Amino acid sequence: MASRGSAFWGCLLMGCAVAAHAAGSGDRGPTLFERIGGEAKLRATAHEFVLVILSDDRINFTFAETDLKKFEQLIYEQLCNLTNGGCKYTGRDMYTAHAKLNINNAEFNALTEDLYEAFDRVHVPYRLQNKVVALLAPMERDVVKDHPVAQDAAVAKPPR
Repeated sequence: MASRGSAFWGCLLMGCAVAAHAAGSGDRGPTLFERIGGEAKLRATAHEFVLVILSDDRINFTFAETDLKKFEQLIYEQLCNLTNGGCKYTGRDMYTAHAKLNINNAEFNALTEDLYEAFDRVHVPYRLQNKVVALLAPMERDVVKDHPVAQDAAVAKPPR
């Protein structure tokens, strides 16, 4: 009977050792990027996002003078980077990029709704959409302006 107990504890310790090794080796399953569908799915999302934004009268005026091809690439890079797809975001920081746009909460929320619509169009599961939006949400403080910013004002990030 003692040998059965020893075998049990030996197997249990071996299992713990294997689990600890797997956890320490970085093998934690697929990234959010991979679970969404990788490059093809995120590029399709970025493309659809631009189309949705352009048809959204609540915010399309904000993009009137935007290089939409570049914007689409930057959206892809940002989504890829945030979801651990191995991409480097090459755009400006969010505060600088939005400093002169005077974006309010309603416009920010409209943009978020448009992102959900783009994800829906390319069939990204809602639970994964929420994970991406949660990663983007902290950017709101750098995008939304509490007060109008003069178009020629110097861009200086406020202290935090």
